[in-house]
Amino acid sequence: MKQLFFVGYNKESLIESLRTLKEYPTDNVILIVGERNGENIPKKIAKEVMENELKLWNVEIVEIDKENIVNATFQLIRIIENMQSKEDTILNISGSLRTFAVAAYMAACITGSRLISSIPQYGDKGDEIGVKGFVEIPVLPVDFPTDEQIEIISAIGDGVDSLDELVSRLLPSKRGGGYITRYKVPKLERSRVSHHLSKIEARGLIRKTKVGRNVRIELTAIGRMFAELKRYDSY
Repeated sequence: MKQLFFVGYNKESLIESLRTLKEYPTDNVILIVGERNGENIPKKIAKEVMENELKLWNVEIVEIDKENIVNATFQLIRIIENMQSKEDTILNISGSLRTFAVAAYMAACITGSRLISSIPQYGDKGDEIGVKGFVEIPVLPVDFPTDEQIEIISAIGDGVDSLDELVSRLLPSKRGGGYITRYKVPKLERSRVSHHLSKIEARGLIRKTKVGRNVRIELTAIGRMFAELKRYDSY
């Protein structure tokens, strides 16, 4: 099992959250920090905690985008998808920055990872004095595309300028090859892909834009996240 801890500006909060290592036996720990300039304090905290509090674990410090939630979600999905056992991955957002917490929740929904957070304990003056316990946060079930639809999403990549171009990418005989003209694209294949595109579009995973006589197809941010799942699953 692996746990991802999100490092903020409070060392004590991070140390308190490490209590979950006893409740959820863990082999490896990943400390998540911001990748932009000005993140010296969280990085220093992560290094100190790694050296002093986590000597018995395999620890890695990983930087992700703390300002752009979509980018951070992409990065977390990549981290999780590169793990051998995704179902045993825990994202611990105790004391996390808000942007990290939102990205962690989105990544957990898409990858099926577990998400936990601390329950703060307050003193008589209303100030936070520690952690009362931890709770596992339920993640919303995602209406996953079918395997065929994931294949189509992956083929769209950075976008295609027409349905025929997309079909040409999907045809086994032409993968990695040249473009097929409209007259050479099998009608049944065009119909099949068009049918799946309608369902993918209804899920908000693609957007279509009229360009001259053709329709350009591009992935939305959520669509690109599902493309990441396909990309890393194939390695």
